[in-house]
Amino acid sequence: MSERALLPGPQPGGQTQPSVSSAKVADPAGSTEPTAWATSVLRRRGFAVVVAIGVVVLGISFFFFYDPVFRHSDSWTDPSDLWGMFRGAHYVGWGFLGGIYNQETGMVTFPGIAAVLAPIAMLADLLHLNAPIQSLLIPHPTAAPLLVPTVLLLASTVVVAADVLADELGVGKARRAALALMVGAMAWAATIIWGHPEDALVMTFGCLAMVAVLRGNWRRAGWLFGIAIAFQPLIAVTIPLFVAATPRGQRILFAVRCSIISAFLVGVAFLGNPSGAYRALIEQPTPPLVNHATPWVSLAPHVVVPGAGQRTVGSHLVRSASGSYIQVNASHPALLEVSGGPGRTLYLLVALLAALYVWRRPQAPVRLLWLAGAVLATRCAFEAVMTPYYLTPPLILLLVLAARRGTWRFSVAAVVAAATSWFTYWHLAPWVWWPPVIVGMTVVVVLSFPTATPAFPRDESRADAVDTADLDGDPTRSDPAASGSGVLQPAESQLVDLLPA
Repeated sequence: MSERALLPGPQPGGQTQPSVSSAKVADPAGSTEPTAWATSVLRRRGFAVVVAIGVVVLGISFFFFYDPVFRHSDSWTDPSDLWGMFRGAHYVGWGFLGGIYNQETGMVTFPGIAAVLAPIAMLADLLHLNAPIQSLLIPHPTAAPLLVPTVLLLASTVVVAADVLADELGVGKARRAALALMVGAMAWAATIIWGHPEDALVMTFGCLAMVAVLRGNWRRAGWLFGIAIAFQPLIAVTIPLFVAATPRGQRILFAVRCSIISAFLVGVAFLGNPSGAYRALIEQPTPPLVNHATPWVSLAPHVVVPGAGQRTVGSHLVRSASGSYIQVNASHPALLEVSGGPGRTLYLLVALLAALYVWRRPQAPVRLLWLAGAVLATRCAFEAVMTPYYLTPPLILLLVLAARRGTWRFSVAAVVAAATSWFTYWHLAPWVWWPPVIVGMTVVVVLSFPTATPAFPRDESRADAVDTADLDGDPTRSDPAASGSGVLQPAESQLVDLLPA
């Protein structure tokens, strides 16, 4: 049975299939519908759910015990960016959305994550819990037991979402298990080391949106992409690709659904704090000395940090009237940050050229997803300043696509992705650090390239067909039902119906 035959609406032959969500799901043991739904989801997503739980547990353990046990420190781990984001959540809770772009928050992303964390911030205030603010460090912030599990839980959802996308593409259980471990590791690092759960959470909704694209549900895909953009605007560079692939007559509505949530949140923030929002979202200042400068940093516009004082750039001796010599220092305002610069403009141009290519030459759905992953990965080639967690969104998508290609391609891609991620933590000169990162990302992009792909939109007659060009001897792919390819289980269809229609 094909996936389309399990969805509500007109079916071949003129018959109408009732909505699965409106019918009771039979359970052999006579259990209730929610129990059957949970059992079905856990059976298909069990390992991914276990990995997601592991991300939360290991993240909590690392935050509270790593520094005291291994570094003999009297304080907990301090992902400083997380506390700036939490400060932004306070502003949202206080009704001042523009406050998230005040200097002390350090936020340069869209307001989605701050809005989601606002109830946690208000609960922390209600319980009189403390939290660090900018340079005010607290060894044991009492808000941490409330905030840290929350952000880890949010970030861990990407493990399940990536598993859903891989299952939709026909990836076998063994490779999906390995994929879940890698995605979990990236989500864990982005959240607990760097304090950026939104870089994992954006791919939760991004992967679900791509599942909707594969199923031809452009309305749902638009809303899910819109939620993803509200957390991390980086994924917006892929939207022109999907607009170009959207069926004629739906493109404008798809673009509106993708942008309306972020347009509202950012618009309110600009109205409340225009200078701060412009600095955070347009200039996006980044410290090259703290993070990893690339060769593009020499062309990036310099941003003077307010209140940073003076920086000595040279000195010389001057003879005074009395005949003695005094040293005179030449200085100018401290130059600690740079903005995106011309590299980011070129990045947007590459994304638009890829969209034009899709417009002129319509692509199969898997090829479209690969182009989206390639566009996301291209960021590494054009950013003036990089941080290791920037690799998280493109690597998640590319590894899902590499898992579809076969065991050896996925294995090599996984090793290269892990090695590249590890290498990004080394602080080296720009021309030493940048080329290996580019090479590593390029290898993963090439290995994930799909060869034989089904038609787009999905052809009814091929819905259960297995892409033999990508099997590489995987026995779990011989039966589409075993791998989840093209088949929706009744209870899992209810989960799909819960997503925005």
